[in-house]
Amino acid sequence: MTAGRVASLLVAACVLTASALLLWPDRHPMPSVSFNLVDGGTVDGSSLRGRSLLVNFWSVSCAICLRDMQRLRALQQSLSGQRFTIIGVAMPHDSPAAVLAMVERLAPGFPIAFDVHGEVSRAFGDVRVTPTSFLIDPSGNIRFAERGPLDEARVRATLATF
Repeated sequence: MTAGRVASLLVAACVLTASALLLWPDRHPMPSVSFNLVDGGTVDGSSLRGRSLLVNFWSVSCAICLRDMQRLRALQQSLSGQRFTIIGVAMPHDSPAAVLAMVERLAPGFPIAFDVHGEVSRAFGDVRVTPTSFLIDPSGNIRFAERGPLDEARVRATLATF
């Protein structure tokens, strides 16, 4: 093998390695949090390992969030046999009474958590915009975070890679 050929192979290997590192999804572990549910229960985030999880931050004053509740409920139902869970997290600025009234009205069909002191939203990078969703793989890594309306196709496509 000539020196030129070796150099070309080394350059190609470096380009491929750099491309893989740039294009590889950035994965961060889910923060260590506990979800204080509106029904009085608590779910420790670590207990959800082995399941895919969608954490959806929402607000009672967010029209997009309220429209997404129905879509999230349908997504949860369609994937219920696939070790998939959604947890909705109400924003700290929403009063517990307003959250409870909205949950009763919408009957989301998945757990809703209070975040009265903002601990959960801070742990997820100081979430301030709603809706914001995080998809977490069964190993506990955040696979993507997204602001705005639910992108169900992206959620389903990403889940298929787990």
